[in-house]
Amino acid sequence: MVYPLRSALDSAKVPYDYINIWEDDEARQHVRDINNGNESVPTLAFPDGSTLTEPSTGDLDAKLKGMGYSLTLIAHLRGNFIWLVTGAVIVYGILRFLQVI
Repeated sequence: MVYPLRSALDSAKVPYDYINIWEDDEARQHVRDINNGNESVPTLAFPDGSTLTEPSTGDLDAKLKGMGYSLTLIAHLRGNFIWLVTGAVIVYGILRFLQVI
């Protein structure tokens, strides 16, 4: 889940620091403090003090727009890749069932 998020931030040209909480004990504790003891990743901490935990593409887009950034179409597609593939598989299955293809 982290790769699509990092890709979205990169495509929107948002500066960020990537920190692996399993290699940084202080960062791990900070993430636990934010998430009621859970080590939820990705957890994003913003300069204004706000946070997003495991954000959807829509949540991330709304936050970035508020900060003056915007996600590209490619970022939206990458962020929703699993849903696009799932939808394509379902449509394919229905068409095969109906013997259209």
